Amino acid sequence: FCLNFPPADTLLLLLVLVPTAGCQSPSKDAPKEQSDTELLKCPSSCACSYDDYSEELNIFCSSRNLTCFPEDIPSNVKSLWLDGNNLFSVPAAAFSNLSNLDFLNLQSSQLASIEQHAFHGLKGLYHLHLERNRLKHLAPNTFLHTQNLATLSLNNNLFSKIEEDLFAGLSNLWYLNLGWNSLVVLPDKVFHHLPNLRELVLAGNKLPYLQHQIFCSLSELKELDLSRNLLKGIKLNIFVKLQKLQKLYLNHNLINAIAPRAFMGMKSLRWLDLSHNRLISLFEETFLGLLSLHVLRLSSNSITSLRPRTFKDLQFLEELQLGHNRIRSLTERTFDGLGQLEVLTLNNNQIQEIRVGAFLGLFNVAVMNLSGNCLKALPDYVFKGLTKLHSLHLENSCLSRIRPQTFSSLSCLRRLSLQHNTISVIEDQSLNELHDLLELDLKHNRLTHLSSDMFVGLNNLEYLLLSSNQLLEISHNTFNSLQRLFWLDLSNNHLETLDKNIITPLTSLRYLSIRNNSLETFSVDSLSPLPVLEQLWLEGNKWHCNCSLKELRHFSLQRPTVVPRFVQSLTEGEDSNIPVYVYNNLTCLSPPDVAGLDLREISEDHFADC
Repeated sequence: FCLNFPPADTLLLLLVLVPTAGCQSPSKDAPKEQSDTELLKCPSSCACSYDDYSEELNIFCSSRNLTCFPEDIPSNVKSLWLDGNNLFSVPAAAFSNLSNLDFLNLQSSQLASIEQHAFHGLKGLYHLHLERNRLKHLAPNTFLHTQNLATLSLNNNLFSKIEEDLFAGLSNLWYLNLGWNSLVVLPDKVFHHLPNLRELVLAGNKLPYLQHQIFCSLSELKELDLSRNLLKGIKLNIFVKLQKLQKLYLNHNLINAIAPRAFMGMKSLRWLDLSHNRLISLFEETFLGLLSLHVLRLSSNSITSLRPRTFKDLQFLEELQLGHNRIRSLTERTFDGLGQLEVLTLNNNQIQEIRVGAFLGLFNVAVMNLSGNCLKALPDYVFKGLTKLHSLHLENSCLSRIRPQTFSSLSCLRRLSLQHNTISVIEDQSLNELHDLLELDLKHNRLTHLSSDMFVGLNNLEYLLLSSNQLLEISHNTFNSLQRLFWLDLSNNHLETLDKNIITPLTSLRYLSIRNNSLETFSVDSLSPLPVLEQLWLEGNKWHCNCSLKELRHFSLQRPTVVPRFVQSLTEGEDSNIPVYVYNNLTCLSPPDVAGLDLREISEDHFADC
């Protein structure tokens, strides 16, 4: 027999004293019946666990540098883990005495070959893992002796083709993973032995087309993954027999055409992913018959226009993703028939025009993303009828002006994202119907002043983001109606003064940032009506550290948690453990004798004459 060598630093004497560490050579004779002691014996190169209640023995031989199979594996073993070894091949009858085995893991074991009768005797096997090996070929009937097999994983191997009768005998199989191989073609009847298959994964191969008969026997299939292949088109009747299919993944292919009525017969389909393909046009009969569809993903194609009635059959659709296409305009009743739609994404297209009536019929839309287009202007009442809309994304949309009727009737809107536009004017009463708005994001625009009536009606607003505009002044009564506001960001503007009466109405304010403006002084009196203020950011201004800032110095020293010197946070991504420090320096610009010092570091004597 052969030995499985322990680590190099183990005494050589142990190699002589542990003969049970050998590998079995499959015997041609009938397996010998094992004694009770042998049934509980654990192979020396492995770890074992035994459940007294269920009387199940589990053997773990993972990542032990095994080059052959351990000998004397108890015949009553229930699960056997041999993954992460260097086995290279599985000989015939390797498990012939393990009739009780229901789980076998051979993944990542450098397997290059498996003898045709390697699994002989495994009549109780339920799960078989062969993924992440170097398998290029398996003979027909390889799994003929594992008729109770329910799941089979062959993904991440080197298959370029498979034999037609490879899966013969697997009538109970419900999960098959052939993904991430190099399959170029599949035999017409390769799945005909799998009448109970529920989930089939073919993702990550090189399939350029699908034969008409390929899926005909899979009447019980519920999920089919064909993503990341080289498919160029979807022909008629490919999926016609898949009447129980619920999820179909066709994303990341080269699909440029879909035959009319290609999805007919798929009355149970709920999820269809066609994103990341090369579709240019959609037609009235493209999605005909998909009466149960809930999710349709068409993002990252080359679709140039949307015809009316394209989605007319999709009465139960809840999510429609059309982002990252080349759509130029939305005409009247583009989305006719989508009365149950809740999420609509049209971001990063080339939309310049949206006609009034484009969104008619979308009674239940809650989230709409129009960001990354170049709308320039939105017509009055363009969102009329969207009574359940609560999140509207219009960032990076070339908007320069907001008119009074733009957001008319959006009384349920909670979040409005207008950042990264060129908005210089928000006309009075443009926002006053947004009574339920909680978050308004206007950062990175070109606003120079805020009028006293700009936010009238926004009584429930909690977040107001105005950073990185060109604000020079704020009217006295601008924030009077925002009594529930608890986050106000005015950073990175050009404010030279901030009257104390501007902030005092904000009695719920917890966070205030006026960083990187041109303020020379700041009245602490404006903070006294703010009992719950938690953070005040003042860094990057032109502080004139004379008597006018004496009270701010005192406040900063007495409330260091409210005016922190810095805040530490963690970066996101791979270097997530690297701390990042955000500083809140109160650096004096003048007078000359304290210029460059932090206000909190100046001695009390400096303010003696105040």
